[in-house]
Formats: sequence, C-alpha cells, structure tokens
Amino acid sequence: HKLGGCSLAASSDLGTSMPVNPRARAIETVGRLARVRGKSEVDKAFAPTDRAWHFVDAYGLVLGRLASRLVPLLCGKHKPTYSPVQDMGDFVVVTNAAKVVYTGNKLEQKKYYRHSGRPGGMSLTSLGELIAKNPVEPLRRAVLGMLPKNKLRPQRMRRLRLFPGEEHAHVAQQQQGSLAFDAMFQRDNDRFPRLKRIQETRRSE
Repeated sequence: HKLGGCSLAASSDLGTSMPVNPRARAIETVGRLARVRGKSEVDKAFAPTDRAWHFVDAYGLVLGRLASRLVPLLCGKHKPTYSPVQDMGDFVVVTNAAKVVYTGNKLEQKKYYRHSGRPGGMSLTSLGELIAKNPVEPLRRAVLGMLPKNKLRPQRMRRLRLFPGEEHAHVAQQQQGSLAFDAMFQRDNDRFPRLKRIQETRRSE
C-alpha cells in the first residue's frame, strides 16, 4: 500500500515511524494561555494581585508633576515584580484635588479640544471653565493622558479616586491590618513618593 507517494515498506526500512500530518500545537503568547484539558484558560494580563491603597494629599502640588507621580502607582512600577503586560497597580486616593497649583497663565491659555465628528463640530473649553464645572476633572485628564494607551488603561483609571476636599469615602481602607500607605513627596524632583504605612503611624500615636 502507498500513502501520499511514500510506501510503508520505505518507512519500515528507516526504523522510525514518522507521523503523517502531525497535529499543530497552540503557541502560548502574551495575555493568553494554550487550552489544556482539565484546566481553565487564564489571562496573564488580568491575573489576580495584591493591591494596596495609597492616600495622597494634593494641596499645593503642581498639576502636571502630581499626575506624573500618580501614574507609576497606578501601573505598579514601584514594585520589584512589575511586568508591563500585567496590571499590577494599586488604588490611589487623592484628597484636596481641587487645590492643586496651575503654573503660568494656564487658566486662560490652556484649551481642551473636543470634536463631534461633524463638519464644524469642534468645541473649545478653557482650563478655567473646566474647573468651574468640575474642579477635579483637570487632574483626571492629566493622569489619563499619561497612562499607556492600551487595554489596561480603563481599569487603571477606575482605581484612581479623586476628592475635591479633605473628606473621602475610603476610611475603611485606613483601618489597622489593611495594606494602606500615606504617599508623601519630599522634593519636586521625586519620581516615586515616600510610602509610610498607616498602620505603623497609628500605633506610634
């Protein structure tokens, strides 16, 4: 008998049986695991991780510099186990977000552009008008523009909690035994904040 132009006798003479049309195996890529019998698929980019809570007081801080310091906390770059394909960031609670400092003449000169998609549908909003409508919106837009533009950005933004005053709704996360830190910036050129655990602070008091 012949199969595909190759006789069975020829394959027996070689001493090894070569499979005909071997089955292709799934290749494991980033963000995807090959399906294994008896195991469920796991997405590496959304693997569960332990997340801490960082509380930042934005009173008197410059808007752009503050936003550039919040992005590493949301992405998890301050952790030694950081991986760019995984969402390893923490929760960030910013109080006094309405009391940030705007340098120069940005209240009148800085413009936010929005287009409806129709001819002549562009609308401009100055920074002063945006603050009058929502005082925490400039900080939210600054952080949104600095985050990497990928599928992890929406869920990273959901972990950013902005409050215009000193009061916030996350007092329960500051109790003893919880993984919560006070993020403090010593100098203007500090890239990462100095983290002091809230549990240790309350014990000393």
